[in-house]
Amino acid sequence: MRIIFDLGHPAHFHLFKNSIKSLKQAGHDVRIIARQKDCLIDLLSRTGWPYYVISRKRKGLLPLAWQTVKTFFAAFFLAARKRTDFIIGTSAVAGLVSRLTGAVSLIFNEDDAKVVPIFAKLAYPLAHYIVTPESLKYEDYGKRHIRYQGYHEMAYLHPNYFRPAPSILNLLGLRQGEHYFLVRLVSLTAHHDIGAKGISTAQATFLVNHLSKHGKVFISAERTIDESMNSYLLPVPADRIFDVMAFADMVIGDSQTMIAEAAVLGTPALRCNSFVGRLSYLEELEHKYGLTAGIRPENFEKLIDKMNEWLSMPNLKENWQNKRQIMLRECVDLTDWIIRLLEKLKKGSTRCPDK
Repeated sequence: MRIIFDLGHPAHFHLFKNSIKSLKQAGHDVRIIARQKDCLIDLLSRTGWPYYVISRKRKGLLPLAWQTVKTFFAAFFLAARKRTDFIIGTSAVAGLVSRLTGAVSLIFNEDDAKVVPIFAKLAYPLAHYIVTPESLKYEDYGKRHIRYQGYHEMAYLHPNYFRPAPSILNLLGLRQGEHYFLVRLVSLTAHHDIGAKGISTAQATFLVNHLSKHGKVFISAERTIDESMNSYLLPVPADRIFDVMAFADMVIGDSQTMIAEAAVLGTPALRCNSFVGRLSYLEELEHKYGLTAGIRPENFEKLIDKMNEWLSMPNLKENWQNKRQIMLRECVDLTDWIIRLLEKLKKGSTRCPDK
């Protein structure tokens, strides 16, 4: 098979990295297009895989639109140069490119369409298949809609692919069993984040000071933080963040992705932004499995109350690990599922792979 992966965000790299590795090892022709976003290029460079970079020098909708146009042409020429079987990604251009080149496009998205309306309107109409978690079952794209039980995070944090390394404690300057917390602060500058609110600087300062009474605190920041908190910045490479989250006592932040990652790792995860209540996969992780809790920024006092409630629980991490085991039994190994899906589609079958 010849496959193009369009990666626009570090989360997309993690979603597909094990699929790409497996496909390459099986001898398939895999090509990668990558946008300049956060640490995506750094993560790709560590793999040794060849990739085509789409640059973006400034933030904002116009530079984003121009980057999308450049991505379209890059994907088009790659797909047209050699017969391509699949174009895969959380990509606004994959559907159009696939229709022009004879490839089959698969759009993976775990966000509700109503939360990312611009992306959905651009990506979905021309896509051959729209692949979402079962938690989005109320969305219906007919025969083009393929669902699985699980979350994007299960493609790279499933125990078949990830086992946390205790050596991270040494890098953090911690002793075995020493309590620590991770606070994640994002910029909320994506097109779907317009008008969104997260944790303010004052709230972040309060969180750090409060958590410091219970253990060591580290901050992972996508945005500029107050100088008084610079000493809390996480001192490890980006590719060790999952180890950090796995051993943490708790993760608190305004990032959807990192809170979901902490949850599927079995780490108590509190999210605080204006998307709370609007994302079905996080609602499922909260209300079905009890692995996370979401509270809007205007109810910050309730966030502190929930945090204190969890801090007072005996055997907190053990309880969360038990909840995680229930989740793992009910969810797919998403990487394995993706590979089997591609094999079925290549053979002409549109029946979803079994769990």
